[in-house]
Amino acid sequence: MIRTIAESWLLFLIPFAIYGTYVLLVLRARGKPAPHTPWTTLFIVGLMLVVAGFIFVGLTEGETTKGVYVPPHVVNGQIVPGHVEKTQ
Repeated sequence: MIRTIAESWLLFLIPFAIYGTYVLLVLRARGKPAPHTPWTTLFIVGLMLVVAGFIFVGLTEGETTKGVYVPPHVVNGQIVPGHVEKTQ
């Protein structure tokens, strides 16, 4: 759970980090003052990255749902977790 939250925050903060690096390296080297920060654009791009990350994780992680679900049950005193048995 913590990993998911940390990944979401990192994805959200990427545009801000890129813009901050740009301001530090390019604009300050030229001696120009930093322009008005495009907070709205950075926020929207960050949210788009988070949503794209959620979609990617949703499509790539987890077990297949094609097959027969076997609910949790007890075998020889041991609990066997529920799982999906693949059909052929």
